Amino acid sequence: MSDAAHAIATLLAERDPRFDPPPFEAAIAEEALGPSGAPGKPHRRLLELLNGGYFFDHALHLFGACASPAWHGLRAWNDPATWRNAYEGAADGLVCFGEDAFGDQFAYDARAEQAGTVVVFEAELGCVVPAAPSFVAWLEALLASPATVLPIDVIRAQPDEQRVLAPGTQLFAYPPLFTPESRDGVSLGHVDAVEAMRFRGQLASRVRGLPPGSRVRIDLDD
Repeated sequence: MSDAAHAIATLLAERDPRFDPPPFEAAIAEEALGPSGAPGKPHRRLLELLNGGYFFDHALHLFGACASPAWHGLRAWNDPATWRNAYEGAADGLVCFGEDAFGDQFAYDARAEQAGTVVVFEAELGCVVPAAPSFVAWLEALLASPATVLPIDVIRAQPDEQRVLAPGTQLFAYPPLFTPESRDGVSLGHVDAVEAMRFRGQLASRVRGLPPGSRVRIDLDD
């Protein structure tokens, strides 16, 4: 068994069987991941076996090669009108293929010198952080130490009735985790994924470029 095949099999063992993803659509896989050859081949193989899903107690959500729903389909999720426009260009050049429970996006960066480079798009600040040179390298690093990549400990610390996120939702922290106020504790809620990303995008666009220590008013009705 190849390293990629072993990593995929290990990940599939962590899936939540209660979520039944839509059927795989080859045209959307090619649109998002490129032709069936490298560098997208291992990722495509994963989606052929399981067209996206939830893993590690819903700490990880991988999107599927399908047209809908918007919170799961690669095409709709990466459409600027779904949520990316709220970031005013900060997510340009990224193809998001998964997310953690707080909405941080795992993505291919078309702007990188090496094709298939994986980055993390931090949802609250709209920042791009390097992650791995390839999908397989990203997956292997995640499987080697899931709790350092995903908010597994946060999810498992929640009361039983709040632990499992419903499909199509994310954890939403208030105050935002990047604020000093969050050090005194935050309230966590389960929020529609698209609406959560739009709100975070609007907030990230407002705070981008502000000097450290700036005070920002957050209106949840905005």
